[in-house]
Amino acid sequence: MEEELRKQAVQRHLAGESPKAVYTSLDRSKKWFFKWLNRYQSGATDWYKEHSRAPLTRPSGLSATDKDLIVSTRNRLDSSPFAQIGVSAIKWELHKLGMSFRSDSTINRTLKREGLVKKNEIFSQRGRVSVLYRSPVLQQHPSDGSCWPSLHQG
Repeated sequence: MEEELRKQAVQRHLAGESPKAVYTSLDRSKKWFFKWLNRYQSGATDWYKEHSRAPLTRPSGLSATDKDLIVSTRNRLDSSPFAQIGVSAIKWELHKLGMSFRSDSTINRTLKREGLVKKNEIFSQRGRVSVLYRSPVLQQHPSDGSCWPSLHQG
Protein backbone atom coordinates (compact mmCIF):
# COMPACT_ATOMS: atom_id res chain seq x y z
CA MET A 1 0.00 0.00 0.00
CA GLU A 2 2.68 2.50 1.05
CA GLU A 3 4.93 1.49 -1.84
CA GLU A 4 2.10 2.05 -4.32
CA LEU A 5 1.50 5.49 -2.81
CA ARG A 6 5.16 6.39 -3.36
CA LYS A 7 5.06 5.25 -6.97
CA GLN A 8 1.82 7.15 -7.54
CA ALA A 9 3.27 10.37 -6.09
CA VAL A 10 6.32 10.25 -8.35
CA GLN A 11 4.23 9.35 -11.43
CA ARG A 12 1.88 12.28 -10.80
CA HIS A 13 4.84 14.65 -10.50
CA LEU A 14 6.39 13.27 -13.71
CA ALA A 15 3.04 13.83 -15.45
CA GLY A 16 3.35 17.56 -14.67
CA GLU A 17 1.54 18.02 -11.36
CA SER A 18 3.22 20.36 -8.87
CA PRO A 19 4.92 18.81 -5.84
CA LYS A 20 2.70 20.72 -3.40
CA ALA A 21 -0.48 19.51 -5.10
CA VAL A 22 0.78 15.91 -4.99
CA TYR A 23 1.80 15.75 -1.36
CA THR A 24 -1.17 17.73 -0.04
CA SER A 25 -3.67 15.56 -1.92
CA LEU A 26 -1.98 12.41 -0.55
CA ASP A 27 -1.94 13.90 2.97
CA ARG A 28 1.84 13.60 3.22
CA SER A 29 4.61 16.04 4.12
CA LYS A 30 6.89 17.94 1.78
CA LYS A 31 9.86 16.08 3.27
CA TRP A 32 8.19 12.73 2.54
CA PHE A 33 7.53 13.64 -1.10
CA PHE A 34 11.05 14.87 -1.84
CA LYS A 35 12.61 11.90 -0.07
CA TRP A 36 10.90 9.54 -2.52
CA LEU A 37 11.45 11.81 -5.51
CA ASN A 38 15.19 11.88 -4.75
CA ARG A 39 15.23 8.11 -4.36
CA TYR A 40 13.51 7.78 -7.75
CA GLN A 41 16.03 10.11 -9.34
CA SER A 42 18.92 8.06 -7.93
CA GLY A 43 18.16 5.42 -10.56
CA ALA A 44 17.85 2.44 -8.19
CA THR A 45 15.39 -0.19 -9.39
CA ASP A 46 13.88 -0.63 -5.93
CA TRP A 47 13.74 3.08 -5.04
CA TYR A 48 10.22 2.80 -3.61
CA LYS A 49 11.18 0.24 -0.94
CA GLU A 50 12.01 1.24 2.64
CA HIS A 51 15.67 0.99 3.66
CA SER A 52 16.66 -0.74 6.86
CA ARG A 53 17.11 1.60 9.81
CA ALA A 54 19.49 -0.76 11.58
CA PRO A 55 23.07 0.44 11.88
CA LEU A 56 25.48 -1.03 9.35
CA THR A 57 28.10 -1.73 12.01
CA ARG A 58 28.15 -2.16 15.77
CA PRO A 59 30.95 0.05 17.05
CA SER A 60 30.79 -1.50 20.51
CA GLY A 61 30.77 -5.06 19.21
CA LEU A 62 33.55 -7.45 20.17
CA SER A 63 35.98 -8.40 17.42
CA ALA A 64 36.38 -12.04 16.43
CA THR A 65 39.96 -12.15 17.72
CA ASP A 66 38.91 -10.81 21.15
CA LYS A 67 36.07 -13.34 21.30
CA ASP A 68 38.46 -16.17 20.41
CA LEU A 69 40.91 -14.95 23.05
CA ILE A 70 38.21 -15.03 25.76
CA VAL A 71 37.05 -18.50 24.71
CA SER A 72 40.56 -19.96 24.50
CA THR A 73 41.45 -18.49 27.91
CA ARG A 74 38.31 -20.01 29.43
CA ASN A 75 39.04 -23.40 27.86
CA ARG A 76 42.65 -23.30 29.08
CA LEU A 77 41.50 -22.47 32.63
CA ASP A 78 38.81 -25.15 32.48
CA SER A 79 41.38 -27.80 31.58
CA SER A 80 43.39 -27.05 34.75
CA PRO A 81 42.12 -29.24 37.59
CA PHE A 82 41.86 -26.63 40.37
CA ALA A 83 41.72 -23.36 38.44
CA GLN A 84 38.91 -20.87 38.77
CA ILE A 85 37.04 -20.32 35.52
CA GLY A 86 34.95 -17.24 36.27
CA VAL A 87 35.07 -13.75 34.83
CA SER A 88 37.62 -12.45 37.32
CA ALA A 89 39.99 -15.34 36.55
CA ILE A 90 39.64 -14.74 32.82
CA LYS A 91 40.21 -11.00 33.28
CA TRP A 92 43.32 -11.71 35.35
CA GLU A 93 44.73 -14.04 32.69
CA LEU A 94 44.04 -11.48 29.98
CA HIS A 95 45.59 -8.74 32.13
CA LYS A 96 48.76 -10.84 32.39
CA LEU A 97 48.80 -10.92 28.56
CA GLY A 98 48.49 -7.12 28.43
CA MET A 99 44.84 -7.13 27.36
CA SER A 100 41.96 -5.37 29.08
CA PHE A 101 38.21 -5.45 28.56
CA ARG A 102 35.64 -2.82 29.38
CA SER A 103 33.41 -4.81 31.67
CA ASP A 104 32.67 -8.16 33.23
CA SER A 105 29.40 -8.31 31.33
CA THR A 106 31.29 -8.34 28.01
CA ILE A 107 33.10 -11.50 29.04
CA ASN A 108 29.94 -13.04 30.53
CA ARG A 109 27.96 -12.30 27.37
CA THR A 110 30.66 -13.88 25.21
CA LEU A 111 30.80 -17.00 27.38
CA LYS A 112 27.02 -17.32 27.31
CA ARG A 113 26.87 -16.99 23.51
CA GLU A 114 29.51 -19.69 23.17
CA GLY A 115 27.67 -22.02 25.55
CA LEU A 116 30.46 -22.04 28.14
CA VAL A 117 28.39 -21.02 31.16
CA LYS A 118 27.91 -23.99 33.46
CA LYS A 119 25.05 -24.34 35.91
CA ASN A 120 26.08 -25.44 39.35
CA GLU A 121 24.06 -28.60 39.91
CA ILE A 122 25.47 -29.26 43.37
CA PHE A 123 24.61 -25.94 44.99
CA SER A 124 21.40 -24.89 43.28
CA GLN A 125 19.89 -21.73 44.77
CA ARG A 126 16.33 -22.37 43.64
CA GLY A 127 14.01 -23.92 46.17
CA ARG A 128 16.60 -23.58 48.89
CA VAL A 129 15.26 -24.43 52.35
CA SER A 130 16.98 -23.55 55.60
CA VAL A 131 18.56 -26.41 57.58
CA LEU A 132 16.34 -25.62 60.58
CA TYR A 133 13.19 -26.33 58.62
CA ARG A 134 14.51 -29.51 56.99
CA SER A 135 15.60 -31.29 60.18
CA PRO A 136 12.77 -33.45 61.60
CA VAL A 137 14.33 -33.28 65.09
CA LEU A 138 14.18 -29.50 65.20
CA GLN A 139 10.65 -29.40 63.85
CA GLN A 140 9.42 -31.32 66.92
CA HIS A 141 11.22 -29.47 69.71
CA PRO A 142 9.18 -27.94 72.53
CA SER A 143 8.61 -24.21 72.42
CA ASP A 144 9.80 -23.61 76.00
CA GLY A 145 13.41 -24.41 75.07
CA SER A 146 13.65 -27.40 77.40
CA CYS A 147 15.40 -29.47 74.74
CA TRP A 148 18.46 -27.20 74.74
CA PRO A 149 21.27 -28.04 77.16
CA SER A 150 21.61 -25.72 80.11
CA LEU A 151 24.64 -23.44 80.09
CA HIS A 152 24.80 -23.41 83.89
CA GLN A 153 25.76 -26.72 85.45
CA GLY A 154 24.53 -26.63 88.95
